[in-house]
Amino acid sequence: MAVALVGCSAAGKTAAGVVLAIDATGGQVTSFTLRTTDGQVIPFAVGTLETDGAAFPASHLAVHAATLGPIAVAYREEGGRNVVYRMVDAPWAQPT
Repeated sequence: MAVALVGCSAAGKTAAGVVLAIDATGGQVTSFTLRTTDGQVIPFAVGTLETDGAAFPASHLAVHAATLGPIAVAYREEGGRNVVYRMVDAPWAQPT
């Protein structure tokens, strides 16, 4: 996933996996849950997203939830929450 997220800002973390659930308010995705390639289930809040290059908007998460197509996210820990600032399609990678 490092190559897919190379344009990310400093001080962030990354995770990859499949979208299990999406929460939306007023038609806008506000949060989602990701099951990572190593089996962790992590909740994420959607922050201000980068949408350049291969990055996609939060509305595209519904496609990934329906198809279980893997994504990679870049996020920061803010106020005890994992806040995503970049999402991209990710090739499926089994944990080693």
